[in-house]
Amino acid sequence: MTIVVALKVGDGLVLGADSASTLFTGQDYHNSYFNAEKLIRVDGLPVGALTFGLGALKNRSISSLANDLKTRICGSDPSWAIDQANYTVEEVVDRFKRFYYDELYVAEFGEPAAGEPQDLGQVMGFFIGAFASSSDSAEVWRILLTSHGCELAKLIDPDRPWDCVWEGAREPIQRVLFGYSGQIMNRLLEAGVDHEAADSLLASMEPLINGAMPIQHAVDFVDYLITVTRGYVRFAPGHMTVAKPIDIAAITKYNGFKWISRKHYYPSALNR
Repeated sequence: MTIVVALKVGDGLVLGADSASTLFTGQDYHNSYFNAEKLIRVDGLPVGALTFGLGALKNRSISSLANDLKTRICGSDPSWAIDQANYTVEEVVDRFKRFYYDELYVAEFGEPAAGEPQDLGQVMGFFIGAFASSSDSAEVWRILLTSHGCELAKLIDPDRPWDCVWEGAREPIQRVLFGYSGQIMNRLLEAGVDHEAADSLLASMEPLINGAMPIQHAVDFVDYLITVTRGYVRFAPGHMTVAKPIDIAAITKYNGFKWISRKHYYPSALNR
C-alpha cells in the first residue's frame, strides 16, 4: 500500500508521496520499509512522476531505474530523446510506457495473459504530471501496468482549473475531499436509491479545492492529505503501509520542477 497525490490548481501542479513500502514473500508479509522513493523528477523538463503498486523490476527500485530512463530522455538517440523546447506530455508518457512496460515489465512477467485472472501482485502504476511546452496549464496522465496489459489515460486535462487524483489508501482522502466515504454509493444502491439520483446527490458535495488556491496552499494541502492518510492507516487494522517522510514537489510553467521536501541520504549539495 502507499499514498501518492497529484493536485492541480490554476498556477501549477503539486505532487506528493509517502515513503512506505511493504515486502511480501509469496503471500506472506515479510517487512515494511520507510524510505521508498516514489516521486521522480525528469531532469530538464517541467515534469514529475509518482509511482505506486509494485516497487521494483529486475531487482532494482523504480526510482533507481528512472535514472536510466532520464539518461535516454536527455540523450542523443532520436527514438528516446525529447526536445526540451518543443514536446508534449504524451511524448513523456510514451517514453515511460516503452521503458517500464515494453522493455522491463514484459521481460519479467511475460506477455498479457488473455482470459486469465489479473494478478494483483503485479500491478504497477505512474502518474505523470507536467506542462507541455506550448501549454499554460498542467495535465496529469496515468500509466497502469498489469498482467492484462498496459493502460494509458489522461486524468486531468489542461482546461480543468483544478483537480486531484490519488492512489493507494484511497478512503481517507475521499472522505476529506468530498465529505463522504467511498463506500456510500454501494450503501445508497442497497437502500434502493436510483443510481443517477445517488450520483447527483454525491456530486452536490462541495470539495475543499479551488482553482484559485495559491501554490503554497496547494503544497500545504497535499502534505495534509498524506498526513491524514498516514494517521488513518495507523489506526486501521493491518500493517503500517503509509509512513513518513513525505516527499513533495511543485511544478509551475516558469519555475519548472522544484523540490519542496525530499529525503536526504547524502549532503544537501548532492541532492539537486
